[in-house]
Amino acid sequence: MKKLFYFIIILIFGACSVTTEEDTTSSTTIPDYETTTLSGKIIDTSWTFKTGRVTVPTSSTGSYSVSMINDNLSDACSSTYTGTSSNPIVSFSRDNLTVGETELGFGTGQGLVSFYGGSTLYGVSTGKISIDTHTTTAVTGKMYAKFGSHSEINGTFTLSRCCLSSGSYSLCE
Repeated sequence: MKKLFYFIIILIFGACSVTTEEDTTSSTTIPDYETTTLSGKIIDTSWTFKTGRVTVPTSSTGSYSVSMINDNLSDACSSTYTGTSSNPIVSFSRDNLTVGETELGFGTGQGLVSFYGGSTLYGVSTGKISIDTHTTTAVTGKMYAKFGSHSEINGTFTLSRCCLSSGSYSLCE
């Protein structure tokens, strides 16, 4: 009887075991920046940067917020950026948007990029962003960002630098 009891216990524990899969991909080699306009695919949708903005924080404790879209918007600062499955948005924010490179990741001094396709938000931690210039009216830079096998972009961008004025954003002066 004891043997039957132990046998049943072993079967129960065996049936209740959990198998987990871990992404054991070795360290990802991050390629050089492309010298063409930021483009690639996001959530299996072909994507090319057309319009983008960086909103300037309104206080010393705020963050710079960047939005990029695959659409020609008439006014980068005051337009609404709406992500859809056919027109995903790329975004990120930084406390300090200074000239230099930031590696994407979860560690101190690193950052994340988001890909948003209308229903799902992907936090991208593989890649890098380089800010080349930051003037009163524009920010230029380069980005490489990859998430899984369905999303990878690489290239250059120029963003309008937008400031809050009378309750709405407009090009900084």
